[in-house]
Amino acid sequence: MSGLFGTLGTANKGMNAQQIALQTTSHNIANANTEGYSRQQTHIEADSPYYLSGVGSIGTGVKVDSVSRIVDDYVVGQIRDENSDYQYYSQKSDVLGQLEIIFNASSTSGLTTDLNDFFNSWKDLGENPENGSNSRSIVLEKSNTLTSTINQMAENINDLSKDTLDQIEKNALDFNGKVKELQTLNSQLEALAKDGETPNDLLDKRDELLKDISSFDKIETSFDTVGRAFIKLNGQDVLTKDTIRSISVVTEKTADGKFLVSHNGNSLETPQEVSGDYQIGGLLLTDNSGSQTSYQSVEASSGIMKGLQESFVELGDRLNELNGFAYNLGTMVNIVHSGGTDLDENLFFDLGDTQDYASNIKVDDAIKADSGKIQAGKNGSDSESGDGSRATAISKLQDLKLKNQLDLSHVEYDDSSMSIKDQEAGLTSYGTFVDIVTKNGISKQQADSTMDSQEKLLAQLTDRRESISGVNINEEVSDIIRFQRAFQANARVISVVSEMLDTLINRTGV
Repeated sequence: MSGLFGTLGTANKGMNAQQIALQTTSHNIANANTEGYSRQQTHIEADSPYYLSGVGSIGTGVKVDSVSRIVDDYVVGQIRDENSDYQYYSQKSDVLGQLEIIFNASSTSGLTTDLNDFFNSWKDLGENPENGSNSRSIVLEKSNTLTSTINQMAENINDLSKDTLDQIEKNALDFNGKVKELQTLNSQLEALAKDGETPNDLLDKRDELLKDISSFDKIETSFDTVGRAFIKLNGQDVLTKDTIRSISVVTEKTADGKFLVSHNGNSLETPQEVSGDYQIGGLLLTDNSGSQTSYQSVEASSGIMKGLQESFVELGDRLNELNGFAYNLGTMVNIVHSGGTDLDENLFFDLGDTQDYASNIKVDDAIKADSGKIQAGKNGSDSESGDGSRATAISKLQDLKLKNQLDLSHVEYDDSSMSIKDQEAGLTSYGTFVDIVTKNGISKQQADSTMDSQEKLLAQLTDRRESISGVNINEEVSDIIRFQRAFQANARVISVVSEMLDTLINRTGV
């Protein structure tokens, strides 16, 4: 349309475009501190012109082409991957740090001190057998203290292992909840796309949700044309266009060799029994769509899940090594105390009926009831002869070097000297415990170091994203002024056209 009314329409479209641009800027400012928000931008372009005979194309003003969010999808994807690795090392560092506290408390003032006091009490008994009653009481006291420390350490590790398994279960439940939330979000994105809308804020929410999911495990992500996100774990589908699968956790092995599964990670449900070869703490992709629930193993590759799983395994390894420490200590003392490897009588330590030696080790009940049964001399507990050779032989076990093995086949005992032969590449009891602590310390240090590196890399990527997608208040205020002036200019055009129309209509008599 040409003439004044065409100009009026052009100015009106200009005002509307500036209003939309101003509204977008206001939205940016309002969400300047909203986590995961991507700055939005109004794209304005010239409207289609019309052709005036003899003149040519005449402009008709402006139109808003779109309002888009400013985001670098490659950087966002990198953040997801690096966040997964960071969470993996962070979780592992946290669990191993708790184990370090258990060991360090014992290495500085607990187990190593108790171990030293234990052997010193035997040495004192060997040097002063005539003072048998008092010396034997001290041996009994120091032995009870040592076994209590070992028992407490084993209990703490068992509790930490159980808590770690519970955390795997809880995180599986949280992961499943996030995936369901993503499925709902996908449906909303599809519905809005059918209406021709661009759901910028929902896309931001989708990206934040994917980042949350990547905390649990590293995910493979794909998108369709409407922005829906689909994910895989280790190449196996979790969420597709038409299906959704959940994560369950293997929590226990039954006596008949089957495994109990926490369905969907929900500890309130009755565990389901499944056949197959699994690992405690293992993850199972669960398909509930058929008439029967099916499970399929899936390996965690990173994230919280991988950190917890590896920590759970390491806790089991350290506990097994502690069991070996308790077995060697208790068995060697029993061999020398009873005078041979046929351990039926005169046992000093009771190691229990299972291989949970660190949890079970204690002073034999008969000796607890009567410390006089402690064998100090070569010929028994009688100390009137002044013989403390057997007690001295037990004290020398402090320097005995053995491999950490749960059997007696490696023991060479000489009854005449009441001594046990050192093993090649063996360690003393103190050295064995230090080796256990050192292994955990090395693993913890590696996790800490990599976690620090990942944290710095993640911070750099986050800064990069903020430089692209973050809201700069100064820039937005400048845009407000720019859009305000454009709006005022268009309003001025309308005012001028109004005056011209008034002149045309009321003063010319048209």
